[in-house]
Amino acid sequence: MNKKQKTYLLLAVVVCIWGLIGYKIYNRLSPNTTTIATTNNSNHFSRKKIVEVQPYTIRADYRDPFLGKLPVKRKKVSFKPKKKITGEKKNFPQIVYNGTVASNKSKSFIITINGEQEIFNLGQNVRGLTLVKGNSEEVLLKFQNETKTFKVQ
Repeated sequence: MNKKQKTYLLLAVVVCIWGLIGYKIYNRLSPNTTTIATTNNSNHFSRKKIVEVQPYTIRADYRDPFLGKLPVKRKKVSFKPKKKITGEKKNFPQIVYNGTVASNKSKSFIITINGEQEIFNLGQNVRGLTLVKGNSEEVLLKFQNETKTFKVQ
């Protein structure tokens, strides 16, 4: 093939490729307008019955592949739950976390307790509330062995 024949062949290939690209663009911009036949289906909802699946349990009473022995059956140890002290338990007070005040060395947290503002430092106890930890977005307060997280408002 000489140089002129190669040029004509490559020109034909380029024209075919651009023709395909143009055809695809034309098809996308002007789609066929076919009418869709609508049928009048009545929408009946029927609830499927829920089949309860039996739980799968694993039996691990096979021989240990490394030791070559059957597993030792251990007795189930039951523990007694601790008795709860049934004294007067106060509800968690109404708390709103307002934000932080930071200085060079320390960080203080402004918290409103039942409508009165207080300034807390980490570990400080005010009105039975202890500030466990905090940052600029939320604080963790402890009241009578119960801890709650409050976000800034």
